[in-house]
This record gives sequence, structure tokens and C-alpha cells, in this order.
Amino acid sequence: SSLVNIDDEPVVAELGEILPDDIAIYAKRRDDATFVKGSYLGRQSGLAQNELTTAYREVNGAADGYPGWIVDRYDKWLFVQQEEGPMSIRGPLPSLHDGYTAGVYFLPTKVDRSVMGSEKIKPKLLEGQSAPEYIPVKENGITYLVSLGESFSTGIFLDQRLQRAWFAQHCTEETRVLNCFSHTGAFSVAAASAGASTVSLDLDKKWLDRIRPQMEANGIMEWDGKHDCIYGDCELAKRNEQFDIVILDPPSTSVNKFGKGKKRWSVKSDMAELVALAARLVKSDGLLFTTTNASTLRPEKFAKMCKKGLEDAGVTNAKLERISPMPSDFPSIGCHPVTNFIWRIP
Repeated sequence: SSLVNIDDEPVVAELGEILPDDIAIYAKRRDDATFVKGSYLGRQSGLAQNELTTAYREVNGAADGYPGWIVDRYDKWLFVQQEEGPMSIRGPLPSLHDGYTAGVYFLPTKVDRSVMGSEKIKPKLLEGQSAPEYIPVKENGITYLVSLGESFSTGIFLDQRLQRAWFAQHCTEETRVLNCFSHTGAFSVAAASAGASTVSLDLDKKWLDRIRPQMEANGIMEWDGKHDCIYGDCELAKRNEQFDIVILDPPSTSVNKFGKGKKRWSVKSDMAELVALAARLVKSDGLLFTTTNASTLRPEKFAKMCKKGLEDAGVTNAKLERISPMPSDFPSIGCHPVTNFIWRIP
């Protein structure tokens, strides 16, 4: 049979019986390791030509035909990840010789990424120039600071680009945002760029320390009374604080190092309890953003957990107002590994 791949170059594959187009095209992309001309969605969708966005995904693993092979661009540097396992294969670096790439970093990853921090796995420079400690990248015109050599996390999750764009477009100077599990505060920076006041909460001070420099990189100099960072657990409900938007984007699993003893926390077992606590911090007619990157947790199960948490908090008529999709450079086979549900609290 004759197929046309995503490069619009005719190819021939001996498929035997007729297969559905999506399966046939996937089979072809999986077996053909020849890169021709920007066949991956991070480039095809126009991001490579967008001067307002200089950080995006070029190759997204199995959905681009290369299981376990991830290639992200951060301005002039490529950040390559290869997941361990028998199905993982080395794929292409589409833009390596485009005249714009200064260097390539490589990070071997685990299927269970939660153990990578304890194992202190760090990226290594494979080729080209070392990146500066912090690389300024743009996303829809907003500047973020990423680090490629510090840890397995660069400081920004590219699959949340559409969420950050929403904050930048819809927040105002009257909006108060609580960003739980804030990491380096990318959601906070996006909201602040539209004038919102923010509170960023995280259990790791090194991530919180990166929020203010990113604010300042976007000309946001007013801090006292406008933006705050809280390190560790907090009891905002006891202070009668409420917010227009509360963001819950927890890791799939983590250890709470505060309080008595260390408790292993996981989305699968504790998300409902977390939602119940957060729901009380949302103003009437406010929004609760719930996100998980637990790939083994199906969206309908995650929704039921969130719904239970809302009901446990006495919120029985919350509305699932929006399901935020993934960006075009994050194609998927089957369900997306990241789920974004936005709830309206009456």
C-alpha cells in the first residue's frame, strides 16, 4: 500500500491486510528513523518560527515514532531525555544542524521519575557550548528562566503552556492566585504578568528562590503586599484567606518533610483530601485548577477523586467548567498523560 507520512513525502510499506490510517501512519513513523524536514508537531505547528515562544517540544516519544525519546528546545539549547526500558530507542535531533543550536544536554530518565531526585541524576552536556546557569526563554512573550544542568527539572513544564496562556489572558489586577506546589512559579509569573497578586507555596526553598528573578525579568518589581512565597506547610484557612484562583499541580508522589515524621504522599491515594483542603480557600464563583501528570491515573478516575474532595469540603454543586487540552507539540497515543480539570466553585 502507498502512504503519505507527515512530511508529505510518499513512502511505501508492506502492511499486508488494510490497517486504519492512524495505525498505519504510526507504524510507518515508528519504523522509519530518517528525519526529512521538520515532521514533528513542535516544528510543524509553527513554534519554530514563533519569535514569542522559544521553548517547546520537538520530539514527543512514541507519539512521534520513538518510544522513550524526548527532545525539548530551550532557546539555543536542546534538552534530550531517554527513558530506560526495552522499548526505548534513540531517535533524531531534528534541529541539531539548523544553524541555531548552541549545545545539547542529555538526561537518562526512569519510568518512575519520582526516584530521580533521590538518585541525584543530572543532565550532561553532550555536544556544543555549555548553557549559562539560567537561560531566559520566551513563552507567548513572557520570559521564564530555565536551568539545564542543575537537575532533571529545568524549572518549567512545557506541557502547561496553554494553562499559563490562560492566566496571562484572563487575570487582572483584582485577581488573587494561590499557586500550590508552585515549583519555580511559572503559573505565578504568568498571572502576575497580567497584574494579579500571587502566593506561591512549595516544600523546596531552592525552587521558590527562582520566582522573584523571573518576576523581575518581566518588569514586575512591586513585591511587598503583592506577591509572597511560602516555604513549607501553611494554614491559610485559619487565617481566613481566600483566593479567586487556587492551583493544585502536585507531583505524582512525594515525601512531606514537615511535621511529625515523613509521610509519603501520592495523587492516587491523597488527591481527594488535598482537593477538600484547597476548596475551602476558593472564593465564591472562583476557580480550582486540578492537574496531574500521573500517566497511570485515567482522567475519569482523577475527576471522581476531585469530585469526592469537593463534596468532602461541603461543595456539592461545583461545576467542571473546562478541560484544558495539551499543546500541539505534545501528541499522544491514547489518553494524554497529563490531565487538567478546572472547577467553578459556587
